[in-house]
Amino acid sequence: MSGPPEVAVIVGAYGRRPYLVRAVRSVLAQTLARERFELLVTKNFDDAEIDAELARDAVPTLLDDDPRIGPWLLRAVGRTRAPLVAFLDDDDEFEPDRLEEVLKVARARPEVGFYRNRVRVIDDGGSPVPVERWRAHERDASFDASGPVLLGPGAKSGVVRYATAGVNAGFNSSTMVVRRELLEGAFGEAFARTQLPDLALYVLGALGPGAMYLDDRRLTRFRYYGGNVTHRVGWLRHAEASNRDLAAFARSRGDVGLSSWLGREADHYDRLYRSGSLVEGIVRGDGRGAAARRAVEYLRFLARHPAERRWTLDVWAAPIYATVNALVPSLARSVAERRPTRRDS
Repeated sequence: MSGPPEVAVIVGAYGRRPYLVRAVRSVLAQTLARERFELLVTKNFDDAEIDAELARDAVPTLLDDDPRIGPWLLRAVGRTRAPLVAFLDDDDEFEPDRLEEVLKVARARPEVGFYRNRVRVIDDGGSPVPVERWRAHERDASFDASGPVLLGPGAKSGVVRYATAGVNAGFNSSTMVVRRELLEGAFGEAFARTQLPDLALYVLGALGPGAMYLDDRRLTRFRYYGGNVTHRVGWLRHAEASNRDLAAFARSRGDVGLSSWLGREADHYDRLYRSGSLVEGIVRGDGRGAAARRAVEYLRFLARHPAERRWTLDVWAAPIYATVNALVPSLARSVAERRPTRRDS
Protein backbone atom coordinates (compact mmCIF):
# COMPACT_ATOMS: atom_id res chain seq x y z
CA MET A 1 0.00 0.00 0.00
CA SER A 2 1.36 3.42 -0.92
CA GLY A 3 1.62 6.21 1.65
CA PRO A 4 0.30 9.77 1.40
CA PRO A 5 1.82 12.10 -1.22
CA GLU A 6 5.06 13.78 -0.17
CA VAL A 7 4.87 16.87 -2.36
CA ALA A 8 2.07 18.77 -4.08
CA VAL A 9 2.63 20.51 -7.42
CA ILE A 10 0.44 23.52 -8.23
CA VAL A 11 0.48 24.44 -11.93
CA GLY A 12 -0.98 27.91 -12.40
CA ALA A 13 -2.26 29.31 -15.71
CA TYR A 14 -3.86 32.74 -15.76
CA GLY A 15 -4.91 33.74 -19.26
CA ARG A 16 -2.06 31.87 -20.97
CA ARG A 17 -2.79 28.61 -22.78
CA PRO A 18 -0.11 27.65 -25.33
CA TYR A 19 2.35 25.95 -22.96
CA LEU A 20 0.12 24.61 -20.19
CA VAL A 21 -0.04 21.03 -21.45
CA ARG A 22 3.76 20.95 -21.82
CA ALA A 23 4.15 22.13 -18.23
CA VAL A 24 1.79 19.42 -16.98
CA ARG A 25 3.52 16.75 -19.04
CA SER A 26 6.85 17.71 -17.49
CA VAL A 27 5.33 16.91 -14.09
CA LEU A 28 3.77 13.66 -15.25
CA ALA A 29 7.14 12.62 -16.71
CA GLN A 30 8.92 12.85 -13.34
CA THR A 31 11.14 9.98 -12.27
CA LEU A 32 9.35 10.15 -8.91
CA ALA A 33 6.58 7.56 -8.63
CA ARG A 34 3.19 9.09 -9.41
CA GLU A 35 1.65 8.14 -6.06
CA ARG A 36 4.33 10.14 -4.24
CA PHE A 37 3.18 13.52 -5.52
CA GLU A 38 -0.06 15.42 -6.01
CA LEU A 39 -0.75 17.50 -9.10
CA LEU A 40 -3.36 20.25 -9.41
CA VAL A 41 -3.87 22.73 -12.25
CA THR A 42 -5.52 26.04 -11.38
CA LYS A 43 -6.61 28.24 -14.29
CA ASN A 44 -9.04 31.01 -15.11
CA PHE A 45 -10.39 29.67 -18.41
CA ASP A 46 -12.18 26.77 -20.04
CA ASP A 47 -10.57 25.25 -23.10
CA ALA A 48 -12.07 22.13 -24.67
CA GLU A 49 -8.80 20.81 -26.07
CA ILE A 50 -6.73 21.47 -22.95
CA ASP A 51 -9.45 20.22 -20.64
CA ALA A 52 -9.76 16.98 -22.62
CA GLU A 53 -5.98 16.49 -22.44
CA LEU A 54 -5.95 17.01 -18.67
CA ALA A 55 -8.93 14.71 -18.21
CA ARG A 56 -7.19 11.94 -20.17
CA ASP A 57 -4.32 12.11 -17.71
CA ALA A 58 -6.70 12.36 -14.72
CA VAL A 59 -5.21 15.71 -13.70
CA PRO A 60 -7.47 17.58 -11.22
CA THR A 61 -8.24 21.17 -12.19
CA LEU A 62 -9.59 24.20 -10.38
CA LEU A 63 -11.38 26.95 -12.30
CA ASP A 64 -10.70 30.26 -10.56
CA ASP A 65 -10.79 33.72 -12.13
CA ASP A 66 -9.67 35.75 -9.10
CA PRO A 67 -7.09 38.26 -10.45
CA ARG A 68 -5.34 38.41 -7.06
CA ILE A 69 -2.42 36.01 -7.44
CA GLY A 70 -1.91 35.27 -3.75
CA PRO A 71 -5.48 34.11 -2.95
CA TRP A 72 -5.66 32.38 -6.33
CA LEU A 73 -2.67 30.18 -5.50
CA LEU A 74 -3.63 29.68 -1.86
CA ARG A 75 -7.02 28.24 -2.82
CA ALA A 76 -5.20 25.69 -4.99
CA VAL A 77 -2.83 24.86 -2.13
CA GLY A 78 -5.88 24.31 0.07
CA ARG A 79 -7.05 21.54 -2.29
CA THR A 80 -3.86 19.53 -1.63
CA ARG A 81 -2.53 17.80 1.47
CA ALA A 82 1.18 17.01 0.99
CA PRO A 83 3.60 18.59 3.50
CA LEU A 84 5.68 20.15 0.72
CA VAL A 85 4.26 22.48 -1.94
CA ALA A 86 5.93 23.14 -5.32
CA PHE A 87 4.79 25.71 -7.86
CA LEU A 88 5.05 25.65 -11.64
CA ASP A 89 4.10 28.49 -13.99
CA ASP A 90 2.18 27.39 -17.07
CA ASP A 91 5.05 28.38 -19.39
CA ASP A 92 7.85 26.66 -17.46
CA GLU A 93 8.79 22.99 -17.11
CA PHE A 94 10.44 20.67 -14.59
CA GLU A 95 13.48 18.58 -15.45
CA PRO A 96 12.50 14.88 -15.19
CA ASP A 97 14.31 14.29 -11.88
CA ARG A 98 13.37 17.55 -10.19
CA LEU A 99 10.84 16.26 -7.64
CA GLU A 100 12.99 13.26 -6.78
CA GLU A 101 15.98 15.53 -6.09
CA VAL A 102 13.87 17.93 -4.02
CA LEU A 103 12.68 15.07 -1.80
CA LYS A 104 16.26 13.88 -1.35
CA VAL A 105 17.14 17.30 0.02
CA ALA A 106 14.03 17.30 2.23
CA ARG A 107 14.97 13.93 3.71
CA ALA A 108 18.62 14.86 4.23
CA ARG A 109 17.77 18.32 5.59
CA PRO A 110 14.45 18.10 7.47
CA GLU A 111 15.04 21.58 8.90
CA VAL A 112 14.66 23.15 5.43
CA GLY A 113 11.45 25.16 5.04
CA PHE A 114 12.28 26.81 1.72
CA TYR A 115 14.00 25.22 -1.28
CA ARG A 116 15.06 26.85 -4.53
CA ASN A 117 17.04 25.54 -7.54
CA ARG A 118 18.51 27.29 -10.58
CA VAL A 119 16.99 27.53 -14.06
CA ARG A 120 17.88 26.43 -17.56
CA VAL A 121 16.52 28.84 -20.21
CA ILE A 122 14.50 27.48 -23.15
CA ASP A 123 12.74 29.19 -26.05
CA ASP A 124 9.09 29.03 -27.07
CA GLY A 125 9.63 25.69 -28.79
CA GLY A 126 11.39 24.16 -25.80
CA SER A 127 14.91 24.29 -27.29
CA PRO A 128 17.83 25.47 -25.12
CA VAL A 129 18.72 29.17 -25.33
CA PRO A 130 22.53 29.69 -25.57
CA VAL A 131 23.99 30.58 -22.18
CA GLU A 132 25.52 33.80 -23.51
CA ARG A 133 21.98 35.10 -24.03
CA TRP A 134 20.91 34.43 -20.44
CA ARG A 135 20.52 37.32 -18.00
CA ALA A 136 22.68 37.52 -14.88
CA HIS A 137 20.05 36.14 -12.52
CA GLU A 138 19.31 33.28 -14.91
CA ARG A 139 22.98 32.34 -14.82
CA ASP A 140 23.30 32.67 -11.02
CA ALA A 141 27.04 32.55 -11.64
CA SER A 142 28.10 32.73 -7.99
CA PHE A 143 26.72 29.23 -7.41
CA ASP A 144 29.22 27.87 -9.93
CA ALA A 145 31.90 28.53 -7.33
CA SER A 146 29.98 28.10 -4.09
CA GLY A 147 27.84 25.07 -4.83
CA PRO A 148 24.58 24.66 -2.88
CA VAL A 149 24.00 27.06 0.00
CA LEU A 150 22.28 26.23 3.28
CA LEU A 151 21.09 29.20 5.33
CA GLY A 152 20.22 27.88 8.78
CA PRO A 153 17.39 29.24 10.91
CA GLY A 154 19.83 31.41 12.83
CA ALA A 155 22.05 32.34 9.90
CA LYS A 156 19.83 34.04 7.31
CA SER A 157 21.70 37.33 7.22
CA GLY A 158 22.75 36.49 3.66
CA VAL A 159 19.24 36.44 2.21
CA VAL A 160 19.50 39.98 0.81
CA ARG A 161 22.90 39.25 -0.70
CA TYR A 162 21.58 36.14 -2.42
CA ALA A 163 18.70 38.18 -3.83
CA THR A 164 20.91 40.94 -5.25
CA ALA A 165 24.62 40.26 -5.74
CA GLY A 166 24.90 38.63 -9.15
CA VAL A 167 22.04 36.26 -8.41
CA ASN A 168 18.35 36.53 -7.74
CA ALA A 169 17.25 33.75 -5.44
CA GLY A 170 13.82 35.36 -5.31
CA PHE A 171 13.34 34.82 -9.04
CA ASN A 172 10.78 32.43 -10.54
CA SER A 173 8.34 30.54 -8.36
CA SER A 174 8.78 27.49 -10.61
CA THR A 175 12.13 26.99 -8.86
CA MET A 176 10.65 27.00 -5.35
CA VAL A 177 9.27 24.46 -2.90
CA VAL A 178 8.06 25.33 0.61
CA ARG A 179 6.75 23.50 3.62
CA ARG A 180 2.99 23.90 3.89
CA GLU A 181 3.13 25.73 7.22
CA LEU A 182 4.95 28.60 5.50
CA LEU A 183 1.62 29.42 3.80
CA GLU A 184 -0.49 29.31 6.95
CA GLY A 185 -1.35 31.81 9.69
CA ALA A 186 0.24 35.27 9.44
CA PHE A 187 2.55 34.03 6.70
CA GLY A 188 -0.41 32.86 4.64
CA GLU A 189 -2.09 36.22 5.13
CA ALA A 190 1.04 37.97 3.85
CA PHE A 191 1.14 35.67 0.82
CA ALA A 192 -2.54 36.35 0.14
CA ARG A 193 -1.76 40.05 -0.30
CA THR A 194 0.97 39.62 -2.90
CA GLN A 195 1.00 39.90 -6.67
CA LEU A 196 4.62 38.66 -6.74
CA PRO A 197 4.47 35.04 -5.58
CA ASP A 198 8.12 34.27 -6.26
CA LEU A 199 9.40 37.21 -4.19
CA ALA A 200 6.82 36.50 -1.47
CA LEU A 201 7.87 32.85 -1.18
CA TYR A 202 11.50 33.87 -0.86
CA VAL A 203 10.76 36.51 1.78
CA LEU A 204 8.51 34.16 3.77
CA GLY A 205 11.23 31.53 3.61
CA ALA A 206 13.70 34.06 4.97
CA LEU A 207 11.36 35.07 7.81
CA GLY A 208 10.11 31.57 8.63
CA PRO A 209 11.54 29.28 11.31
CA GLY A 210 13.07 26.77 8.90
CA ALA A 211 16.34 26.80 6.98
CA MET A 212 16.69 27.85 3.34
CA TYR A 213 18.38 25.59 0.80
CA LEU A 214 19.60 27.23 -2.43
CA ASP A 215 20.42 24.37 -4.79
CA ASP A 216 23.06 24.97 -7.45
CA ARG A 217 21.51 22.45 -9.86
CA ARG A 218 19.42 23.57 -12.83
CA LEU A 219 16.21 21.60 -12.32
CA THR A 220 13.67 24.03 -13.81
CA ARG A 221 13.30 25.06 -17.46
CA PHE A 222 12.42 28.75 -17.66
CA ARG A 223 10.81 29.62 -20.98
CA TYR A 224 11.77 32.94 -22.59
CA TYR A 225 9.53 33.98 -25.48
CA GLY A 226 7.63 36.93 -26.92
CA GLY A 227 4.82 36.63 -24.38
CA ASN A 228 7.05 37.50 -21.44
CA VAL A 229 9.38 40.15 -22.88
CA THR A 230 7.91 43.13 -21.07
CA HIS A 231 5.91 44.18 -18.08
CA ARG A 232 3.02 46.56 -18.55
CA VAL A 233 3.11 49.78 -16.60
CA GLY A 234 0.21 48.60 -14.45
CA TRP A 235 2.27 45.61 -13.31
CA LEU A 236 4.93 47.99 -11.99
CA ARG A 237 2.38 49.42 -9.57
CA HIS A 238 1.60 45.88 -8.36
CA ALA A 239 5.34 45.28 -7.91
CA GLU A 240 5.72 48.47 -5.89
CA ALA A 241 2.77 47.62 -3.64
CA SER A 242 3.87 44.00 -3.09
CA ASN A 243 7.42 45.02 -2.19
CA ARG A 244 6.06 47.70 0.16
CA ASP A 245 3.75 45.21 1.89
CA LEU A 246 6.48 42.58 2.27
CA ALA A 247 8.80 45.26 3.67
CA ALA A 248 6.21 46.04 6.35
CA PHE A 249 5.81 42.33 7.11
CA ALA A 250 9.59 41.86 7.44
CA ARG A 251 9.73 44.87 9.76
CA SER A 252 6.95 43.40 11.90
CA ARG A 253 9.01 40.20 12.22
CA GLY A 254 12.10 42.17 13.31
CA ASP A 255 14.20 41.80 10.15
CA VAL A 256 15.33 45.39 9.52
CA GLY A 257 17.83 44.50 6.79
CA LEU A 258 15.34 42.58 4.69
CA SER A 259 12.72 45.26 5.24
CA SER A 260 15.11 48.02 4.13
CA TRP A 261 16.00 46.17 0.94
CA LEU A 262 12.35 45.56 0.09
CA GLY A 263 11.59 49.21 0.74
CA ARG A 264 14.32 50.24 -1.70
CA GLU A 265 12.90 47.84 -4.27
CA ALA A 266 9.46 49.38 -3.76
CA ASP A 267 10.92 52.84 -4.40
CA HIS A 268 12.57 51.55 -7.57
CA TYR A 269 9.33 50.13 -8.96
CA ASP A 270 7.54 53.33 -7.94
CA ARG A 271 9.98 55.30 -10.08
CA LEU A 272 9.56 52.92 -13.02
CA TYR A 273 5.80 53.24 -12.73
CA ARG A 274 5.92 57.03 -12.71
CA SER A 275 8.32 57.08 -15.66
CA GLY A 276 6.28 54.54 -17.61
CA SER A 277 3.01 56.38 -16.94
CA LEU A 278 4.53 59.61 -18.23
CA VAL A 279 5.73 57.99 -21.47
CA GLU A 280 2.47 56.05 -21.97
CA GLY A 281 0.55 59.31 -21.62
CA ILE A 282 2.65 60.89 -24.35
CA VAL A 283 2.01 57.91 -26.62
CA ARG A 284 -1.73 58.23 -25.97
CA GLY A 285 -1.56 61.90 -26.85
CA ASP A 286 -2.78 63.09 -23.44
CA GLY A 287 -1.53 66.62 -24.11
CA ARG A 288 1.31 68.86 -23.07
CA GLY A 289 -0.21 69.92 -19.76
CA ALA A 290 -0.74 66.36 -18.52
CA ALA A 291 2.78 65.34 -19.53
CA ALA A 292 4.24 68.41 -17.85
CA ARG A 293 2.40 67.67 -14.59
CA ARG A 294 3.62 64.08 -14.59
CA ALA A 295 7.15 65.26 -15.30
CA VAL A 296 7.06 67.66 -12.35
CA GLU A 297 5.80 64.88 -10.05
CA TYR A 298 8.50 62.57 -11.35
CA LEU A 299 11.24 65.12 -10.64
CA ARG A 300 9.84 65.69 -7.15
CA PHE A 301 9.98 61.93 -6.59
CA LEU A 302 13.66 61.89 -7.62
CA ALA A 303 14.33 64.76 -5.23
CA ARG A 304 12.81 62.74 -2.36
CA HIS A 305 14.60 59.50 -3.31
CA PRO A 306 18.28 60.21 -4.02
CA ALA A 307 19.05 56.48 -4.35
CA GLU A 308 16.98 56.48 -7.55
CA ARG A 309 18.88 59.43 -9.05
CA ARG A 310 21.48 57.98 -11.38
CA TRP A 311 22.93 59.55 -14.49
CA THR A 312 21.47 56.99 -16.85
CA LEU A 313 19.01 57.32 -19.72
CA ASP A 314 16.64 54.98 -17.89
CA VAL A 315 16.22 57.58 -15.13
CA TRP A 316 16.04 60.74 -17.22
CA ALA A 317 14.32 59.58 -20.42
CA ALA A 318 10.81 60.37 -19.15
CA PRO A 319 11.39 64.09 -18.39
CA ILE A 320 13.29 64.36 -21.66
CA TYR A 321 10.25 63.00 -23.49
CA ALA A 322 8.08 65.52 -21.63
CA THR A 323 10.37 68.39 -22.65
CA VAL A 324 10.31 67.32 -26.29
CA ASN A 325 6.55 66.86 -26.04
CA ALA A 326 6.16 70.46 -24.88
CA LEU A 327 7.94 71.63 -28.04
CA VAL A 328 7.05 69.05 -30.71
CA PRO A 329 4.38 66.58 -29.49
CA SER A 330 4.39 64.51 -32.68
CA LEU A 331 8.14 63.92 -32.42
CA ALA A 332 7.91 62.91 -28.74
CA ARG A 333 5.08 60.50 -29.51
CA SER A 334 6.96 58.95 -32.42
CA VAL A 335 10.13 58.39 -30.39
CA ALA A 336 8.22 57.06 -27.37
CA GLU A 337 6.36 54.53 -29.51
CA ARG A 338 9.66 53.12 -30.77
CA ARG A 339 11.31 52.78 -27.36
CA PRO A 340 12.74 49.29 -26.78
CA THR A 341 10.97 46.77 -24.61
CA ARG A 342 12.62 45.18 -21.58
CA ARG A 343 12.80 41.54 -20.70
CA ASP A 344 10.89 40.91 -17.52
CA SER A 345 12.67 40.73 -14.20
